[in-house]
Amino acid sequence: MLLITGVTGLTGRFMVNALREAGYSGNIRCLIREHSDISWVTDNNVEFVKGDVTDVQSLIRVFEGIEGVIHLVNIRSAPEIIEACKVTGINRVVIVTTTGIFSKYQQYSEEYKKLETMILGCGLDYTIIRPTMIYGNHRDKNIHKLVKIVNKYPIVPVIGNGYGLMQPIFAKDLAGVISAAYTNPVSIKKAYNVAGKNPISLKDIMCIIAKNLNKKRLFFNLPYSLALVGGYIGEIIPNGLINIERIQRLQEDKVFSYDEAAKDLGFSPVSFNEGIKLEIGTLKQSGII
Repeated sequence: MLLITGVTGLTGRFMVNALREAGYSGNIRCLIREHSDISWVTDNNVEFVKGDVTDVQSLIRVFEGIEGVIHLVNIRSAPEIIEACKVTGINRVVIVTTTGIFSKYQQYSEEYKKLETMILGCGLDYTIIRPTMIYGNHRDKNIHKLVKIVNKYPIVPVIGNGYGLMQPIFAKDLAGVISAAYTNPVSIKKAYNVAGKNPISLKDIMCIIAKNLNKKRLFFNLPYSLALVGGYIGEIIPNGLINIERIQRLQEDKVFSYDEAAKDLGFSPVSFNEGIKLEIGTLKQSGII
């Protein structure tokens, strides 16, 4: 039996089907919190248990009878996951971290690097998956907000020159490569960067969103200095859209090769144009736009 943490999150919503497509036919146990929405799960071989990823004793109880773990929840709880694995004799673990560890503006990058170092030395059969910015539905932290803005306003600012490159990864693709890693021993003791198909600028992202919404929009460049002021205001008055770190990270290219994941795990992500079509369809279906 396999255990998944974070199954009700953005990537987690795709995990059960991705595991089945990757050939995993065993039972799946999902660690959830109180009041988690699990109504969307239709697989009869999935069970749910309540627990806390920050509480080792809670995890030890939940890990009984488990052969492996896929940890989707924040990397900060990786030490508790690893300790519980060791206590219960579980050797196989796939842990999702972030390419944010390579950013000079990510405030937690040094902490994430230390946690990855701990994972590398844990002695378990680990695999680390480092995704770029994840999108796919209203649970993503960035792209769906851009969709809502472009859908609502005829004139939309683009911070700076809009040419900073990024590679957002569609959540279904991420779930697929995680599943492939878990089911393929070639991934043991390895770390993979995974990203969207091609690098794309922020300006092009906005234009593609508008095209798929069938909206004519006027985009104008907002000077970086003014946007940074907005970021400082966002620190004082949290708004869920901008803060200093997000503004600063728009000035650095976030481009990553996924060649190793393609070679070992058959990773072949969709383009942003393909992925955003699916996200927009989901947002419309749920009444968000």
